[in-house]
Amino acid sequence: MLLVVNGSDTSRRPKKAIHSISVSVFAHATENESKVLAALRLIVPEHVSVDRLPVSGHFGNPMIILTARTEKASETRHIIGAIKKKLPKDELTELREEIPQHLSQRCTLVMKFDKQAAARGFLRQGKEDPIVLRAKIAAYPARVETATRITRDLFDDA
Repeated sequence: MLLVVNGSDTSRRPKKAIHSISVSVFAHATENESKVLAALRLIVPEHVSVDRLPVSGHFGNPMIILTARTEKASETRHIIGAIKKKLPKDELTELREEIPQHLSQRCTLVMKFDKQAAARGFLRQGKEDPIVLRAKIAAYPARVETATRITRDLFDDA
């Protein structure tokens, strides 16, 4: 699709910047599952369903994997909007600058957020026991460079 604005050509962009988003988090046996779900809901809207999968962790400890997945453009925009609104500006700037390090060769953006901070109502980046977001970027052609440009555009006005 070629976009024309005021009679001038602009770059090629897909109608939909993101094919799908999946957000998952572990609820350990020692954690309150409803608080972990509330942490997930900090970025995932209420109307997006969350699957609950009981599993065994290390040493047989019971755990629950909570996963929300959507392919709807309105919901993916909501999730990206929530991140842009709730992540501190310095972390958002850092994330935007480091986008190539967060993209796989298959054009999947991976972001990790601090589950404990989210349970307290604050969105922060985090690596230990995180909330993990995977967004399949609609890059045509499917190259990291193309996905990087599209992803930076998503976070541009942040």
